[in-house]
Amino acid sequence: MPRKRCANLLTTTNTMMIQESEIGVIIPAYNEGPMIGEVVAHVRSCGYPHVVVIDDGSKDDTRQRALEAGAEVVSHLINRGAGAASQTGIHYARQRGFSYIIQLDADGQHHPEDMKALIEKMAEGKYEIVIGSRFIQMSEGIPAMRVAYNRISNLLTNWFCRGSYSDSQSGFRMLNRKAIETLNLGLDGFGYCSEMIVVAERNGLSIGEVPISVSYTEYSMSKGQDIHMGVTTAINLLWKLIFHQTH
Repeated sequence: MPRKRCANLLTTTNTMMIQESEIGVIIPAYNEGPMIGEVVAHVRSCGYPHVVVIDDGSKDDTRQRALEAGAEVVSHLINRGAGAASQTGIHYARQRGFSYIIQLDADGQHHPEDMKALIEKMAEGKYEIVIGSRFIQMSEGIPAMRVAYNRISNLLTNWFCRGSYSDSQSGFRMLNRKAIETLNLGLDGFGYCSEMIVVAERNGLSIGEVPISVSYTEYSMSKGQDIHMGVTTAINLLWKLIFHQTH
């Protein structure tokens, strides 16, 4: 994962000041032992004191490596899925009283330096959720299959939304306290990315996007969704949105 110089994280605007001590960085992880220590260390080196790894029933040393790198760890007894891990992170943030959370992936594809862009957007005071988008300014090196999958997912997600989102599947997101208190997700799997957007809109939350960059490696490509999982995710999401009331 490329390391860039971390900027000062204190953001000041005419309307809001956000400090790093107010932010809980949530990292859902499943069998991420080879990378999680580096990801946690990178985030902490950028000045964020509160890093929380949600260990989603990993069978490897994810928990130990996260603890050694200085993270707090909340563990699921069994593997439940990325959506369940994300919801656990939101519940934990409620209990801890974080004013904001930033969620990013555990596989090293996201750059912690880009969290500053999410913070600056949130500091405008217009949004409850800010999504880091790979496609506002097309990030280099995104595999064609990921681009195609995201376009299909955007069409599906935007069909149920008032807004039009360029990266509905991004796991790089910032939530303010209102979103933390409001959001309750029902999907345990990867469909939670779209579900969060739809649920947020239905609850009157505003969503913004900012451009981010990503780094795909052989390791990160082995994670995430393949075609079979993508089809299953889409079916589960459609079932949830069409046949069940989502709050």
